[in-house]
Amino acid sequence: MNPAELDICPEDPDFDIRLDRHGGVVLLSLRGRLDTVACLILKQYVVNALVSRIPPLLILDLTRLTAIDGCGCDIVSSASQHARAAHGRLIVIDGGVLPGHAVHDIELFPSVADALMELTGFRQ
Repeated sequence: MNPAELDICPEDPDFDIRLDRHGGVVLLSLRGRLDTVACLILKQYVVNALVSRIPPLLILDLTRLTAIDGCGCDIVSSASQHARAAHGRLIVIDGGVLPGHAVHDIELFPSVADALMELTGFRQ
């Protein structure tokens, strides 16, 4: 069976997530499509990041996402609310994938470097 029969687009890579730590800051870099099963994977990473340090300091880099669905938007919004409730911060590097209605309660920064400088107090 060829990929065209499975409705797979080679331009849209599978979901991938990379976790890096920069001192007390957790950086999650996402790539591909954030939908369905990928949301479950992201949720596990986000929950672990939010409870691994109090207050939580988390950066979500969405610049390499090709798509995000409502579930993905809900996870980002919920994570932002939970980080604030724990006196921490979640900063999102969007890259234009988030719909306008999804960014009203999310702290956006233009780059990972800017977000790291904000959360760590110095350039990486």
